[in-house]
Amino acid sequence: MSRVPPKHKQNLEGLLRLAVEHTGEDAEPAENLDNIDTQKQEFLHGALQSMSIDVDKYALANLNNDSISTAEKLDCLKIIRDDIRDFDTANSFVKLGYITTLLSYIRTPNRDLRPLSIYIVAELAQNNEFCQNYFLNEKLIPVLTSTMNDTDEDLAKGSILAVSSLVQNFPAGLKEFLRTNGVKQILSCLSSNHSSVYIQAAYLIATLSSNDNSFRDLVNKQNAGQILLSELEAKDEYDFKQEATLYALSALSVNSKWKIPSYQRKEATVTLKQIINNKALADTCEEMIQYARTVLNTQL
Repeated sequence: MSRVPPKHKQNLEGLLRLAVEHTGEDAEPAENLDNIDTQKQEFLHGALQSMSIDVDKYALANLNNDSISTAEKLDCLKIIRDDIRDFDTANSFVKLGYITTLLSYIRTPNRDLRPLSIYIVAELAQNNEFCQNYFLNEKLIPVLTSTMNDTDEDLAKGSILAVSSLVQNFPAGLKEFLRTNGVKQILSCLSSNHSSVYIQAAYLIATLSSNDNSFRDLVNKQNAGQILLSELEAKDEYDFKQEATLYALSALSVNSKWKIPSYQRKEATVTLKQIINNKALADTCEEMIQYARTVLNTQL
């Protein structure tokens, strides 16, 4: 077996389309794969999935080869990440036991291979109840929760993303997250030195608070409003961190009343009014301005 993974297949659907269009001299060009009859569609889908599994087997064989360099192993992980973007392939990857190697990277302090392995878990679990259940039973949520505010920016971002995939629309996952002190951990991310980690955390707080009243109440009890208000700034252009902050504040403000020191209340009121009345933001940041209005009207 070659030590260097072959170049990953590029758009297999496109190759299949090309094959269909050139099958027979009189064949009509296929505008889309929907024109193929059901039996052929099933065959092609099976072929695609089989090819994906073969590619994954190749990549995993190299990951388990001690003579392979770290750089080559990272290439293998990238191949796997590209290959598990649909439900069938993701489920097969887990059912066939291929995930075991990646879990070993996640559970050990491997700075090189751990972050990308976590990103793969995040993509496997997103809106996929089978994979969510699998990782829940593997007790992966406590591991990921513990690295959400890691000093390694990529590891921290990946951990938040993976936790998000494992708890959203999955009550059992959210329950486990809360059991492992998840609220304290996610709030600690708001003090991260990495703005990208802060942004990921704020968006997760906002999303979970919007969808689950009990989570929102738990976060509010930890004075999340005060923490987020301290990050507000009046700016003349769109800012990712500003939007994430306002989104989280808006979600937390519903049916709640924060205990805010008078000095912070005054400062926040001024800043929110500046955001709302800033003409430079009016055309491009309408949603962000609406978040600001919600917070101002409900809390200040």
